[in-house]
Amino acid sequence: MDTNTITKLITTIAIAAIPIIGAYVSKVILGNKQVVNLIQVLSPLAKDAVVAMQKLGVTEYLEGETKKLGAVDIVKQALSALGLSDTDETLIKNAVEKEYALLINELDQTYPQITEEQVKEQEQAAQQQSELAKADELAKAQQALADAQAKVNALQN
Repeated sequence: MDTNTITKLITTIAIAAIPIIGAYVSKVILGNKQVVNLIQVLSPLAKDAVVAMQKLGVTEYLEGETKKLGAVDIVKQALSALGLSDTDETLIKNAVEKEYALLINELDQTYPQITEEQVKEQEQAAQQQSELAKADELAKAQQALADAQAKVNALQN
């Protein structure tokens, strides 16, 4: 036999086997309702979790990895509520990353994220506001003290 003939024979057998293997895998997957349910709910849950974490990033400074872990936790909790608690965490992380990659441009426009510098500026502004409030309260207390001292002096004379 020629090697070319052997190659053609192996290729023909492989091509004939692919639909059979595919049908078997489809039958096994469709036979397992839990896998079907997971496939149906994982993507929408991951999308919602990514959006929720992005919304949280509008008011709080969160690093990317923190958002990802938060989204993964949200999906885990939702899957547990649906009775799919034994889901592989890598599968969930991949679903979250996929949804984030699909939504990133839209999310950045819809929910602009607060930066670390903005958080520091807000903290400084809050601190200045607090100091002004304390100074105002001190001035009022000093005025009240001066008024009380004037009354005492008036009563003594």
